[in-house]
Amino acid sequence: MTSKTAPPATAALTRRTILGMILAMAVIESLSGVTQGYLNPILPALGPVFAIDDPTINGIFLVANVSFAVLTPIISRLGDSYGYRLVLRWSTAAVAAGVLMMALWPSLWTVTVGVVLLTCVVGFIPLMMGILRVSSPAHTRTGVSVMIGVLMIMVGAGGLLAGIAGVSDPTLGFWVAVPFAMGALVCSFLLPDAGTPTGERLAMVPLLSCSLGLIGFVVALSMGPDWGWLDPRTLGSGLVGLALLAFWALIDAGGAQRGKRFMDLRMLANPRIRAVSVATFFFGFASISYFGTNGIFLHANPDKTGYGFALSPLMIAIVLAAASVLSLVSSLLTARALNAFGERATLVFAGLLLAGGFVVMIAAHASLAGYCVGFAMFNLSLGMYQAGTRSLSVEGLPLEETSTAAGLNELALSVGIAVGAAVVKLLSSSSAESGRITEGGLVSIWGALAVAALVAAGASARYPKRQPAEVRA
Repeated sequence: MTSKTAPPATAALTRRTILGMILAMAVIESLSGVTQGYLNPILPALGPVFAIDDPTINGIFLVANVSFAVLTPIISRLGDSYGYRLVLRWSTAAVAAGVLMMALWPSLWTVTVGVVLLTCVVGFIPLMMGILRVSSPAHTRTGVSVMIGVLMIMVGAGGLLAGIAGVSDPTLGFWVAVPFAMGALVCSFLLPDAGTPTGERLAMVPLLSCSLGLIGFVVALSMGPDWGWLDPRTLGSGLVGLALLAFWALIDAGGAQRGKRFMDLRMLANPRIRAVSVATFFFGFASISYFGTNGIFLHANPDKTGYGFALSPLMIAIVLAAASVLSLVSSLLTARALNAFGERATLVFAGLLLAGGFVVMIAAHASLAGYCVGFAMFNLSLGMYQAGTRSLSVEGLPLEETSTAAGLNELALSVGIAVGAAVVKLLSSSSAESGRITEGGLVSIWGALAVAALVAAGASARYPKRQPAEVRA
C-alpha cells in the first residue's frame, strides 16, 4: 500500500489558515460534546412528559449505544472512499436535523429518531483527522488535542446547560444544542477539501456482518443485566453477534481483495496500531463506563446508604462541568507531552493516573474533598488518553486509510465502554440491597476499573519506542 501525497493546493497553508481550520474543527466538535452531554439530564426526566416508563427511557439509551457502535466504522470508511469534507458535511447535516427535530417537535418518536441522527457525531473526529493529516501533518497532534479538549468541556457544559434550561420543562433542554448545530453546519463548509478519495464502494457482506454483529453484541451487553445473563435472549443475541463479528474479522483480516473488504483489519498487524487499539479498549472500559456510577455515588444520601454526599442533579452537573476543565487542560497539553516524553511514556502515565484515581476513591471516598481528588485524577487521565490514542491511531499508515484507522480506534473505544458498562452493571446488581448499591459494591467497581486502567497502561507499554532519527508529525 502506498501513501498518497496531499494535493498541491493544501501543501503550503499559512499559519493563520491552519489556526482558522483548527478553530472551525473545534466548533464542529463542540456540537459533538453538547449532544453527548445534554441527553443525560433530559432523557431521564421525559417520563412524565411523554407518559413513558423507565424501561422505555433505557431503550432510548440502548438505541444510542447501538447506533454509536454501528455508525462508527461505516462513516469512517465512507470518508476514505468519498472524501472527508463531503461525508463530514452530510454527517453534520444529519446531526443538525436531529437536533432541530427534537427541539421543534419533541415526542417519543422524534426523540428516538433524533437520537439515532445525533450518533452521526462519531464520524466527526475521524473525518477531521483525515483533513488535518492531509492538509497539515505537522499540526495533526495539536489539532486532535484541541478537538478532544473542546469535546471534553462541552460534554460537561452541555449537561449543565440542559439541566438549567430544562428545570421547568425538560424538552426545553433540547434547544441548548440548536446554536451549536447551526455553527457546526456553517463551519463544515469552511474546511478545505483534502485528500484524494479512493472511490471504492463499501463491501456489503463484511459491512452487514460487522453492523449486525455489533448490534447483537451491544444489545446483549446492555440488556443482559435486565434480561439475565443466562436468558435465551441475552445468550442468543450475544453469541450470534460474536459469530458475525468473527466472520467479519475473517474476511477483513484475511486475504480478501481490497474491494471486498469493509475495513482493512490487517492494519492491526502494525504494532503501533495494535497497541493503541488494545489500550483504547481498556481505557474506555475503565473510564467512560463509570460516569453513571459517579452520579449515583454523588447523589446518594449517606444517612440511607452509608456513602455519598446527597448532591442535587444540578450540583452534580456543576461538578462534572468543573471536572471537564481538567480534561480540557490535559488534552491541550497532550501533544506537547507526546513530543517531549514520548508516546509510550505518555500513554502509560495516563493509565497509571487513571488507576491511581480509583485507588484514591477507594481510600478517601468518605470525604468529598478526597473523592474529588480521585475524580480530578480521573478527568486528567481522560483528556490525556483520548487525545493521545486518537492522535497515534493513524500514524504510520497511508493517508488514504486515515479515516478508517481513526474509526477503528473509535470502535475500540465504543466497544470498551459497552463492555465496561456491562461489568459495572453486573457488579452493581450483584451487590445491591433494597435497590441500592452497597458500599462494598462500589469498592468492587472502583477496584475492577483500576485493574482495567492498569491493563490499559500495560498495553500502552507495548507501543514501540521512538527511534532517535524518527520525526513525528
